[in-house]
Amino acid sequence: MDTDTTEKLRRLAFTPMRTQPPNATRPILEQAAKEIEVVDGDKVVHYLWGEGERRILLVHGWAGNAGHLTVLADALARAGCAVVVADLPGHGESEGTESSVIHFARAVEAAHERFGPFHAVVAHSMGAAATTYAMSRGVALEQAVFVNPVSSYTSLWRRSGEVMRVTPEAIGLVRSRAEDWLGVSFEAIEPALAAREFTSGLLVVHDENDPESPITDSEALVAAWGRAELMRVRDLGHTKVLRDEAVVGRVVGFLTAREADEQAPPR
Repeated sequence: MDTDTTEKLRRLAFTPMRTQPPNATRPILEQAAKEIEVVDGDKVVHYLWGEGERRILLVHGWAGNAGHLTVLADALARAGCAVVVADLPGHGESEGTESSVIHFARAVEAAHERFGPFHAVVAHSMGAAATTYAMSRGVALEQAVFVNPVSSYTSLWRRSGEVMRVTPEAIGLVRSRAEDWLGVSFEAIEPALAAREFTSGLLVVHDENDPESPITDSEALVAAWGRAELMRVRDLGHTKVLRDEAVVGRVVGFLTAREADEQAPPR
């Protein structure tokens, strides 16, 4: 495969499709305060709900936007948390044409600097991989929740090759080109590798039949993380899971249980 074709495929792989917030969640999104920050020269839109000392950042996935996380944001705000959700670079109302897990991670770091420090992050899909990378670069969290996370770049690149209908050798060239572009080695920043150093509590929610990311990758991530647990769900798909009542309740409970324990009267 020639250099021009490799670069075209690289651009294709890193140009997200912009999607609109789901109609059902637009009223919640419209209730949020909006603030704009500049990250790497592009404007990034942030949505803010609630008040409280416990600050939580929500991070959407590839081709997602803040609207996909508003049910969780509203539930956490009602539970007494201050919640921030960003349209990540190249997504939603934020600027940018190309994006990547590295762009996502820089936005997470910038939000942590501007609106944090955050007690926890709730991240979906690619947002989870970006959060792991940001944590490896110094973003300190007490807790994290990953929903249908991308937990392995090896699996991600394999699926990218299948979607693009190119050979494993060709996608290997695209991956190498992307590493040069981003200045990273995907092998070196594998989430399960970084997770060995983390002491934060982690809850992973993963649909057993998720077509976007295999649950076996999350099993490996949980095993490497240490203080981690896996909540298995079924028939909720890749994004519907973000609005499921039982999942939302479990996430809110996980992130607020410690606060409730601390505020409980002595026995």
